[in-house]
Amino acid sequence: MLYWDNNATTPVAPEVLQAMQPYWTHSFYNPSASYTPAREVRRAVETAREQVAVLLGADPSEIFFTSGGTESINTALTQWQSVLVTATDHPATLRCVEGRGELCPVLSSGLLDVDAWRELLPRHSGASFTLANHETGVIQPAVELCEAAEQAGVRVHMDAVQAAGKMHIAVHDMPALDYVSLSAHKLHGPKGVGALYVRRGAPLHALLRGGGQENAYRSGTLNVPGIIGFGVAAQLAVQQFDLTSRSLRHRDHFLRALRQAGIDVRENGSEASRLPHVLNLRIPGCSAEALSLLLEPAGLICAAGSACTSASPAPSHVLLAMGLSPDQARESLRLSWNRFTTDEECAAAADAFIACVRRLQAVQSTRTGKVVLYVPRQD
Repeated sequence: MLYWDNNATTPVAPEVLQAMQPYWTHSFYNPSASYTPAREVRRAVETAREQVAVLLGADPSEIFFTSGGTESINTALTQWQSVLVTATDHPATLRCVEGRGELCPVLSSGLLDVDAWRELLPRHSGASFTLANHETGVIQPAVELCEAAEQAGVRVHMDAVQAAGKMHIAVHDMPALDYVSLSAHKLHGPKGVGALYVRRGAPLHALLRGGGQENAYRSGTLNVPGIIGFGVAAQLAVQQFDLTSRSLRHRDHFLRALRQAGIDVRENGSEASRLPHVLNLRIPGCSAEALSLLLEPAGLICAAGSACTSASPAPSHVLLAMGLSPDQARESLRLSWNRFTTDEECAAAADAFIACVRRLQAVQSTRTGKVVLYVPRQD
């Protein structure tokens, strides 16, 4: 089975699992306790904090741990009464600001409309954008957006959940940037742990209150195994930034194989810079849901949209915001591989994809139309 849905989650790296193991067994102590074994656990947590800080070029004191990207995003966005967000942001952002947020449009490339961003900023007390989109991998011009916010006197949150560990990020080079959200399971760490960067001196009202852990930013007993795993995953990611060229090679080989086989394939977001391990593809006339149902038995797992919205039959809000029609959005599949993907697996994925497209096209005609899935209405 070839797993090509790594934007949804990544497999835990062996080094990460090995590092976590002792903190479930003999080093199980609560790091908030005062006795010697607990202090040793606390030192391990602080080492992980240092490792995660390196992902962003931040100081360890500016990092605090959460349960994941959603909590980090929600914590940051509750700081402001009125928030400018991007139309293609993750649901964790969009649903958090319902009733107090305004959507900034994007261009057909998926890039934010910078002119609109500048015009809308003064209306709001805060702003948020996603550095690398969860469906298309499109990378926003972070420094330019932050500079515009600084000129407008507006502070910024950046969702770096998909980007961290996959591209260079230097938060101290971005003016007005007060908050950045991260999640471990997107970079071969464990699920259930994330982090929020808070620029030194930036205000932060805690979302969770209680024992005052994490400098009272986030109360609750720390998920020590998860935090240790996050630290090791961050360290591995920093060491392996040079995998970008290999991911680009996989993308080029996969697309070349499809086009050589005569498959009419369209890339959503191809006009912009993208994360190298992500492809959002549209096969005109082929339903993405029908195609994905054929792909899994053929040995290739990918996604029709985002895992966080897979229960909804509605077309992707990301692709609609980029100007695709609902039918075109429903024809779009997201494929995303990881650092362990080999050239041989890439070739096998292309073969499986080609075979399934041909199989689907073979049962369609101008008379019958394309194969679609029936989704019962939920009353």
